[in-house]
Amino acid sequence: MRTSWKYLLIALLILTSISVASAEAIGKPAFRRVWQRTDLPVQQGVAGYSWLWGPEPFTPVLGEALAESEGGRREVQYFDKSRMEINDPNADANAPWFVTNGLLVNELIQGKVQVGFNAFIPLGPANIPFAGDPDNTFPTYASLIRILNAPVGYQIGDHITSGFLPEGSNDYPQYANSPASEITQIQMGFGIPRAFWDYLNRSGTVYENGRYVNNQPLMDWLFVMGYPTTDPFWTRVKIGGVEKDVMFQAFERRILTYVPTNDPAFRVEMGNVGRHYYQWRYVDPFANGKPALITVPSRANSPQVTSPLLVQGFENGAAFEAAITVRLKNKASGATIAEVHTLVVRADAGKAGPFVATLNFTAPPTNTPATLQVLTNSPRDGAETILDSFDVIVQKAP
Repeated sequence: MRTSWKYLLIALLILTSISVASAEAIGKPAFRRVWQRTDLPVQQGVAGYSWLWGPEPFTPVLGEALAESEGGRREVQYFDKSRMEINDPNADANAPWFVTNGLLVNELIQGKVQVGFNAFIPLGPANIPFAGDPDNTFPTYASLIRILNAPVGYQIGDHITSGFLPEGSNDYPQYANSPASEITQIQMGFGIPRAFWDYLNRSGTVYENGRYVNNQPLMDWLFVMGYPTTDPFWTRVKIGGVEKDVMFQAFERRILTYVPTNDPAFRVEMGNVGRHYYQWRYVDPFANGKPALITVPSRANSPQVTSPLLVQGFENGAAFEAAITVRLKNKASGATIAEVHTLVVRADAGKAGPFVATLNFTAPPTNTPATLQVLTNSPRDGAETILDSFDVIVQKAP
């Protein structure tokens, strides 16, 4: 019996060590300070609310592309609910907005990855469900494009009864008199229902200056959420395999959901936007081992291209020292029309990152079938590996 307990103890220690090793540390003191304020009380069981960020980050600190930041990269770290980021490492580290969380929902809906304050690279809208079980097929971030930045004109006192369907809408009259669905605030022309507005302005236990403090505002809602970008709607999704009514509303940074059948403290929650964004940006584009993806120009139906030709896309971290070549090649003769070498702005060693290149060439006398390629060369023997390619038509000279 003693031997059995001995082996059980060893097994438990091994499992514990595996669990600890699998969790990422919060990589910046400023990130830790922001996380601790609201999520340490949740972790320690002294708060009556759900996570604002998540139990721990699920990535190390990454250096994602941002043209205006130091070295063309900003430090970020991903949590379940969002991404913390530092755009200017030389700013006051104690300032309230030294750490921000990205406008991830905007990017997911519009399908564009931000690489500068006003610069984006298309990736395609995220067909990822934002509420309920992961196998839900609707609603997705991509589906929200039809209601994005299109307020219907709610007034204070109106109630949310409109439903959101894959095609069109329906009505949820059972919530016509629900206090939770009553519009109590208007921001940027969008109505915010009582359930969400109360959540954004609630108080609770926070961790400040090394101690727990009760009855404190949990958040600056604009810092955490950004402005609303859709009106609230009702929909129906599977949660734990059971279909339930859910009211949702998209904001620039996060999405809120309200499930009337949940326990009161957890009826309003934030979607796992950080997880979803990471999947969209780093996982889904490279499914089935795809090493790179050209997104500009559009690859549909052999597009016609002219000089200068802007080429943008994402590479999955395989190219040696992040060096790639972008080439335009005559399809019939194999001759190179234009070629340029560029670097992938990787978030970390072996991580995916965006690339941008411009090809300049002389227009041919006739429309010419060609192939646009992204490739890399072996550091050993110079052998080429095509990472992505598709056919285009080089437009003739006018």
